[in-house]
Amino acid sequence: MQRDIPSQDEAVPPMERSHWVAFAGTLLMIAGFFDLLNGFVAILDHGYYETVADHGNRLLIFNYTAWGWIWILVGIAQILASVGVLVGSRAARRTGIVLASLCLVGQMMFLPTFPWWSLATMAISVLVIFGLLAEPRHVPSMRV
Repeated sequence: MQRDIPSQDEAVPPMERSHWVAFAGTLLMIAGFFDLLNGFVAILDHGYYETVADHGNRLLIFNYTAWGWIWILVGIAQILASVGVLVGSRAARRTGIVLASLCLVGQMMFLPTFPWWSLATMAISVLVIFGLLAEPRHVPSMRV
């Protein structure tokens, strides 16, 4: 008697095998590394995120160490979620959407100091959210 064992492709639902989801998982990993970089810079070089306004020196962030650890934790969570997305976990997709949204909002803090870096990272976050929410044409409508 031969036992029917599903192949790897049959075990993962079709939505999680889409190219957009794979693209979003890869971008989520890149965004996680960017956030790790932001966190380590905030911890190791406190003056790096200072900005000069018309009123003299103004600090963008008051506690650089806490800000750095927040970004490090978000970056690690994004990397772990991206691995889950690439494996085909629906919960990892939901987590990736939440983390990309947090990253999108958090990058607004960096706009006065590093506008191009912030806009690039925000664009990556938007692509991640779109990729994790987009449904391919060949897959019947599903909920995330």
